[in-house]
Amino acid sequence: MFCGIFLGPERISNFKIVSDIRCDLSRCLDIKRLQEVLAIHWKPYLKETHIMLEDATCYETSMRYPTNVKLLWERTEWSYHQLKLICKYLKIRMPRNKYEEQWTKYNNYSHKRKKTNKETLKRIRSLLYLLGKIIILLKEIENQYHEQLVLPGRYHEKIKTIRKVLKQQQEIFETGKSVPDRIVSISKSYIRPIVRGKEVKPVEFGAKVNMIQFDGINFIEHLSFNAFNEGTRLVKSIRYGRSLFGSKHPASHGFAAI
Repeated sequence: MFCGIFLGPERISNFKIVSDIRCDLSRCLDIKRLQEVLAIHWKPYLKETHIMLEDATCYETSMRYPTNVKLLWERTEWSYHQLKLICKYLKIRMPRNKYEEQWTKYNNYSHKRKKTNKETLKRIRSLLYLLGKIIILLKEIENQYHEQLVLPGRYHEKIKTIRKVLKQQQEIFETGKSVPDRIVSISKSYIRPIVRGKEVKPVEFGAKVNMIQFDGINFIEHLSFNAFNEGTRLVKSIRYGRSLFGSKHPASHGFAAI
């Protein structure tokens, strides 16, 4: 059975079909228009539409905490395996590099319970050099065998992201300061750190959403993967609440995170 339909002897081979359906729906979904339709349907059942509550929350995504060493190693590992696959496909010799040596050093570093700042800086410096070298090797092979080698668009997108990450990490290493639009995941390059100021989780990763609530029903007023100040959106929230329920003078109150 799938969605109430009996498939009989057929089997669904795609184990990610539910996620694919959700992604397809998200591409064509107009959340503002959907909420307008729902508000019209729910309005007869809501009693206090003149009172609006507002607060921001974060819909966290599933990912491990991205330290600089982890980010560089994940990108180095991916780039190295791509280099290995390309050389195997072209039947050419693998270029010399120190990936195996750095793998051993990273493995020893990651298993330490306490990592000194000196050890961390040493790992970052080595990984920056190794990642830069592997990217140069990939570029040289692409240029030399461009007639025999046809790479998919997804590969070029990831390489472009890795180059941007390498540039950002080099700037962070040299200046010791954060950079704007910092990438924290190669598979989710749109994710940005959201500083919430909470004791348990000072930083979260995912979409930040400004919510408005009417009689216990929540609506999304603004959604962004970049951090924003929800305090400056009060006027826009009131106007959006009026457009949903037609209340002329809704009173606004703050409320705890959902």
